Amino acid sequence: MNMSRDERDGILLVLASVTGYSILPVFIKGLQLAGLGPLDIATWRFALAVPLIWLIVPLLRLPAGDKPLPRLKLMLMGAILAVAAVATFYGFERVPVGTFVVLFYTYPAIVAVLSALMGERLPLAGWVALVLTTIGIVLTVPDFGQGVGNDNLVGVLLALFCALLIAVYFMLSSRVLKGHTAFGQASAWTTTGAFLTLVFLIPFRAAQTSLDLLPNIGQIAFSLPNLAASHPNGVELWLRMLAIASLSTVFAGFFLTVGIQKIGAARASIIGTVEPILTLVFAGWFLGEQLLGVQLIGGAFIIASVIVLQLGSRIKIPVLEE
Repeated sequence: MNMSRDERDGILLVLASVTGYSILPVFIKGLQLAGLGPLDIATWRFALAVPLIWLIVPLLRLPAGDKPLPRLKLMLMGAILAVAAVATFYGFERVPVGTFVVLFYTYPAIVAVLSALMGERLPLAGWVALVLTTIGIVLTVPDFGQGVGNDNLVGVLLALFCALLIAVYFMLSSRVLKGHTAFGQASAWTTTGAFLTLVFLIPFRAAQTSLDLLPNIGQIAFSLPNLAASHPNGVELWLRMLAIASLSTVFAGFFLTVGIQKIGAARASIIGTVEPILTLVFAGWFLGEQLLGVQLIGGAFIIASVIVLQLGSRIKIPVLEE
């Protein structure tokens, strides 16, 4: 079967997008080792991404659509992305990034469960995927023999929490953007909403070194000098931050959008399952992280659940646009 040029280009674009998302933890780790906290990194990520995405939208002459976008709703959805980003960066501090990303990829199964709870019939493929996902989680989570209060447990819960947030985000997106075609502009408004949410959270950054749900009010810095996020020091750290904002945020999102238009969401979703595999490769290569054999098997179960859902279910599982 001969592959058309559009199909080939679409596959390459989706792979480029997945690669951009997969290498994100490598850039993040360097910034964390330099002392930047999760809220700082997330704030600068979207602060740099917002002007870049608004610059690229007109340059690429993306379709504007036939009806106005629900800008406020899109910006509120951006708040979900902001919270997910901060939680992700906290998670990277507590479990290996490969473990986090593999567990995060349970979000398609969560979409299926939420759809069933909202009245949609869950077909056989959905139940099979849930079983595969459950087995995968059990095999992938780290050993809690040292106690359930350690960072491993927090990291696992953060990964599953992020998966839930993204599942909710996609379900909202499918409803908010129904009938719209201006996906580039929609992404720009969502990114703007994420940035504004993080700006609002800046005064609380003094409490970001711990995950206490009720930090002492005295820890919260409201003085004027602390109303700005800590910034990277040095050219290398700024280049890392720029790479996060461009390669792993703006360009990855646009490549994914164009790729889906060329090959469809179903094929793009299946190709997207290589993301946790690439993340494991990059984490092992650049960060020296290695998962246990049983965890790799667990990851394979989770990836298999995504493929089963996409091939055998009527539930549309979106690919990730972080």
